[in-house]
Amino acid sequence: MVKKLASYKVLIMRNECVSCGNCIALCPEYFEFDEDDLSHLKNSKRIDENDEIEFDDVNCCLDAALSCPVTCIHVYEDGEEIS
Repeated sequence: MVKKLASYKVLIMRNECVSCGNCIALCPEYFEFDEDDLSHLKNSKRIDENDEIEFDDVNCCLDAALSCPVTCIHVYEDGEEIS
């Protein structure tokens, strides 16, 4: 039996971002400030005011979400929110 790899989606609700920079400090390979000085997921797609991207491995994005003081970063595993 082949085990299916988990799929992860990371979402930033940009209208809630306070630009603290915690996510960038913890996970600079995926997060950066954009031209509005708000957190942005590199190579993500913009849907309304939110950025989202899918990964096969959550990497440091979960740490970034847990460090966000306004909880505007959400991580989903196989469609279920885990942070």
